[in-house]
Amino acid sequence: MRTLKILLAAATATSMLAGPAMAEYPEQPVTFIIPYGPGGTSDVGARTWGPFMEKCLGQPVVFVNKPGAGGELGFAELANAKPDGYTIGALNVPNFPAGAITKESPPYKLDSFAFLGNLYGSIVTINAKKGGKYKTLEEVVAAAKAGQVNMGISNFGADDHIKMLAFMKAADAKFTFIPMTDAAASRNAVIGGHVDVSGNSMTEVAQFQNELQTLAIASPERRPELPDVPTFKEQGYEIFGGSNHVLGAPAATPPEVVEKLSTCFSQVAADPEFQKVAKERTLLLNVMNGKETADWVAKESEMLKALWESDRWLK
Repeated sequence: MRTLKILLAAATATSMLAGPAMAEYPEQPVTFIIPYGPGGTSDVGARTWGPFMEKCLGQPVVFVNKPGAGGELGFAELANAKPDGYTIGALNVPNFPAGAITKESPPYKLDSFAFLGNLYGSIVTINAKKGGKYKTLEEVVAAAKAGQVNMGISNFGADDHIKMLAFMKAADAKFTFIPMTDAAASRNAVIGGHVDVSGNSMTEVAQFQNELQTLAIASPERRPELPDVPTFKEQGYEIFGGSNHVLGAPAATPPEVVEKLSTCFSQVAADPEFQKVAKERTLLLNVMNGKETADWVAKESEMLKALWESDRWLK
């Protein structure tokens, strides 16, 4: 009997010791940092995939908006979070690599993150106030050549700034760039008549066509969401693209946790119901797994480094 008691006690102790190590992630809600305010593409997109991600994880996903410095406050908070899988977040490209490349003492580095994948991206547009003084891209270019156009952007180094900088050079014109707190703020500044034009993603403007005059979109062909909006290419400018809303975690997050999160995001992307809701909300799906995302971020970062060396826009 004494031997049996000893064996039972030893088994109980072993079970208690093994319990935490054997526990399956996640055991509690997961926090997702949105590095921008409400209403932008990052916010809309995250709250679209959130319910589907919760089904896969079996835990709630708590969204926290952390706007500031063009997303850099949120990126830095994610980089410095405990690497246990319970804090993940959005790492917009080009925004997050631009912040690391253009600062002498950045609050995070390019290798501060583990990449979980990518679900959606954006296409940049240029917008004026509906019924305002600019009704065509040609009118904006003519005024910009005379140095008379101020343009709202979410921040220096963001996708709207990068694409509008390329457009400015292609048009041989001059914009006065005015950085805002986030993309929703730049859109609202145009609607309110506080700036002449803005660079915004299609997702951020598609539902506001009663208040905005979208003058061009940086896609190879016209988009079904905005069929009456001409492309930059149609109007003589080879301007394409926007951003990807990369999903990330702190770099030291355990590989098995990264794999779990990446797998769940892949399952969300394949869910027909998620695809349906994403289409309704004008989200442009651009699905990549963790490895594909890491490779793509590396290439984009090299491109941004070269652009920064040729045109230091913060000088």
